Amino acid sequence: MRGSPRMHARREADMETGEALANVEARAVTYSFLSGMFLREVSQDFLERLAAEPPHLGGELEGFAVGLATADLSTVRRDAAAEFAALLLGMSADPVHPYESVYTSPERLMMQDARDEVLALYRSQELGRVGDLNIPEDHAGIELEFMARLCRKELDAMTGGDEEAVWDVRRTQQTFVRDHLLVWMPRMCDDLEARAKSGLYRGLAQTTRRFLSLEREELDAG
Repeated sequence: MRGSPRMHARREADMETGEALANVEARAVTYSFLSGMFLREVSQDFLERLAAEPPHLGGELEGFAVGLATADLSTVRRDAAAEFAALLLGMSADPVHPYESVYTSPERLMMQDARDEVLALYRSQELGRVGDLNIPEDHAGIELEFMARLCRKELDAMTGGDEEAVWDVRRTQQTFVRDHLLVWMPRMCDDLEARAKSGLYRGLAQTTRRFLSLEREELDAG
């Protein structure tokens, strides 16, 4: 027996809601994944999980993950830690500085206006400090984790049926991506891709840049 038009419409609405929730959850997971890779060197456990379930991200990062199945993971971890230090901790002659202030201030210095702006925004959302790392708040990893938390905040509002809160946090995401992440992070990713030697960090640069481009489309469409 076929259901009534009202039941059919309700099922379609439930499916759309489920898809919307899954989409926001996937965005939160991706932001957290990218954040962690910018904030800390990869661990043996991380590499083992990556080898067991390579992410479907395309590009060099997926290729790197697939290659882990036949690699010596202890050697890979050691080499990755050395490259992380050289590229993102400043322990080389030509590092990448993963701070918004460096890419947006005329002097290319840390702790400039961008840091103050994002710190004020974090506080306005009452989301607190990201982790316990003693680094400026406009670090790439912290900005990406802020977006992950906003996505989770959106999820909470969606499951609670608070449509006004959903649109409020969605607008905050849109503004943060437009006024902060897209202003500097693609250029930082260009630098990272140019200087990285392994598929891990070239892939991180490619994936981050591509994901942010998709985010611009996602948030503009919303």
